[in-house]
Amino acid sequence: MRTVVFLMFVLLSMTHSVSRPQCHSCERTSCKCSRQNLTKVPAVPSNVITELDLSFNRLGIITSDDFVAYTSLRCLIMSNNRIRVIQEPAFNPLTNLEKLDLSSNRLDSLSAGWFKNLASLQYLNLVGNMYKTLGQGNLFQSLKKLKSLHFGGPHLQSVRKSDFSGLSKLEELFFDGEKLQVYAKGSLRQIEHISHVTLSLNGPFMTNPALVKVILTDVAHPNTTLTFTDTLFYKEDQMSPFHVVSDNGTKSLILKNSTMTLTACLTVLKMLSQSDITVLAMEDTKIQLIILGPVTAPQKVDHLEVLILKNIDIPRYYSYPVLFLLKPILKEVQKLTLIHSKLFAVPCKTSGDLLDLEFLDITGNLITDLVLREMMCNGNGVLFNLQTINISRNHLRSINSQLFTKLDKLKNIDMSGNIIYTMPETCNWPPNLQYLNLSSMHLEKATTCLPTSLRIIDLSYNDLTGFNIELPLLTELYISGNKIKSLPDGGLYPRLSFLSIQNNDLNAFSKNDLKTFKILKNLEAGANTYDCSCDFLAFMTSDLTNHRITFGDEFKSYICDSPDAARGKTVADARLSVFECHTALALSLLGLGILAVFLLFAGLCHRFNVMWYMKMTWAWLKAKRKPKLKKGEFEYDAFVSYSEMDSGWVEAHLIPELEQSEPPLRLCLHKRDFVPGSWILDNIMNAIEKSHKTLFIISKHFVRSEWCKYELDYTHFRLFDQNVDTVVLILLEPIDKETIPKKFCKLRRVMNSRTYLEWPDEDNQINRFWQSLRAAIRRPVDIIRFNVDE
Repeated sequence: MRTVVFLMFVLLSMTHSVSRPQCHSCERTSCKCSRQNLTKVPAVPSNVITELDLSFNRLGIITSDDFVAYTSLRCLIMSNNRIRVIQEPAFNPLTNLEKLDLSSNRLDSLSAGWFKNLASLQYLNLVGNMYKTLGQGNLFQSLKKLKSLHFGGPHLQSVRKSDFSGLSKLEELFFDGEKLQVYAKGSLRQIEHISHVTLSLNGPFMTNPALVKVILTDVAHPNTTLTFTDTLFYKEDQMSPFHVVSDNGTKSLILKNSTMTLTACLTVLKMLSQSDITVLAMEDTKIQLIILGPVTAPQKVDHLEVLILKNIDIPRYYSYPVLFLLKPILKEVQKLTLIHSKLFAVPCKTSGDLLDLEFLDITGNLITDLVLREMMCNGNGVLFNLQTINISRNHLRSINSQLFTKLDKLKNIDMSGNIIYTMPETCNWPPNLQYLNLSSMHLEKATTCLPTSLRIIDLSYNDLTGFNIELPLLTELYISGNKIKSLPDGGLYPRLSFLSIQNNDLNAFSKNDLKTFKILKNLEAGANTYDCSCDFLAFMTSDLTNHRITFGDEFKSYICDSPDAARGKTVADARLSVFECHTALALSLLGLGILAVFLLFAGLCHRFNVMWYMKMTWAWLKAKRKPKLKKGEFEYDAFVSYSEMDSGWVEAHLIPELEQSEPPLRLCLHKRDFVPGSWILDNIMNAIEKSHKTLFIISKHFVRSEWCKYELDYTHFRLFDQNVDTVVLILLEPIDKETIPKKFCKLRRVMNSRTYLEWPDEDNQINRFWQSLRAAIRRPVDIIRFNVDE
């Protein structure tokens, strides 16, 4: 029975999986299925998926078996769908889930049953749904590890005291109560002290400030950073809840994505003068020049230490009395950040009031060289406590280092993002300057203008072609995004431990290049056009680790540009052939191989007489070009081929007997008839061609004679080509046929198939021998003429 049930479960699971859509953007442990027009939770590609992003789809209903296969899931994002129903057991399999985002859906009610098995959940976002209350109570009771909670939306109307029971470890709270009508006092206080609370209470601020006071009473605390977002601060009486913030000892206040009138600003400043707030931030805020009622600015704010103004939009900023507003708080502030807010002028007198300022960030404003000189009082002495100044992304056109020389405490200067093409050869800097950022400035050359006191310098994304300025105290060097072709000389930086030289024209670097850096520990050199030689690949994959140098960037960013076999591959994946890596050895082996093949070929040629056949082919080609002689055109009756050792017999017996007899025969003898000055081979060929017969005097001396062999060679060829009986053999002495080379197969066949003449040992047989020889040599015309004469 259990087996049947199990099989049915498997079949149902398979059918369910087949009916589900597939996600097309999955990696090994995560699936990013956002914006794929999904109406159902997709099938799981593997059981190790830990992150699933289903945002911006068309999901409507989450069923109890949607996540059965996602047991390893730790992060689930389903924001910006159309979810209106979640069955209670839907999240039960997700016991390892740490983050759940259900924001911007259509949930009109919340159930504690969804979360009863989510004991590991740390982040929960329920903002932007249609629920009016947080369920039936004790909604988050089972979420003992929850650290971040986002709830509320345009439909939330009431909050009850039991809604937050069980949340003892909450660190971050986002509360959207734009249209909140009822709040039970003490509801949020039972969560104890929350590190960061963000409130969006635009509606209550406008219509029910008393409700806001009750909420602030629960959340305002000295250790809580309080943020107000998406709120319009318009009138003075609307700002009355801020007194609760002051009374409860809150020290960090942030106004974000809001709109404020000048009246509201003055009210906040007045509240600051009576509070313990040490950090005030205004981000993405619009300030309107509207004054409602007689409001005056405070004369002094004692406790404020940090002021952050970021992305402040001020219509007609050029006529806004910003200094009038800031003057009461600037005297005590230690850290001032005023970025992307169209700051265009800072009088010297204002800078003189910043007696305690240690940190100044005025990034992304309208500061020019003239404004900077005015702000620094032409370098005559101001901001003596300043330790860090950031004037990046303004409108500076020169390095005004002399403006800071009297600031003994100044250690960090950031001038990046300004349009400065040249650097002076010499400069005056603060004596204790340690960090200098000159990146993204179009600099074409680095000079000795740089102070020797620097520990860190950033010259990234300029137009530098090299960097070799002696900086003995430098520990970190950033020169990425330039046109540098080689590593700097490490001897100029004896204390350098970090080097970033990414995205340059660097082709390679070696062990010797890095040896000059005595204590370099971290190297970032990816995104260059590397020439991946064998030495470079070996160094990158093994030798570099032996020098205790690690890569700060990803190893896959080291891409080969050459050779062609490795182009486009990472240094870790590139593989070169033995020939490319060991050229000298490969060439030696190749040469030895060629020599071996040549020797083998020569041996085979010798074994199978290839050279002989080639010679005979050449002789045949030459002979083919000559016109063939007719029988009556032969110049000689016989060409005599003999060894020089047998010349005595030829001269004493053969010549007298044949040339002095009747009728006389004309013999061709090499001593007498060869043309002086011609090649011997040509004489041999011509003699044989002009002779009716070739007479071979065979003896042991003949077989050993090299020239006799040539005569045999050509005669053998003539036999083969013309198929005529032109050979007469005379054996002066008994000789084994096998001593005649086997390659002359036709001659051997002649000796086997025809009678040859032997020089007789008995004197009474000699006359018969000469008669037979004359008969063998005599031409047909001679025979006819001899018969006629008779």
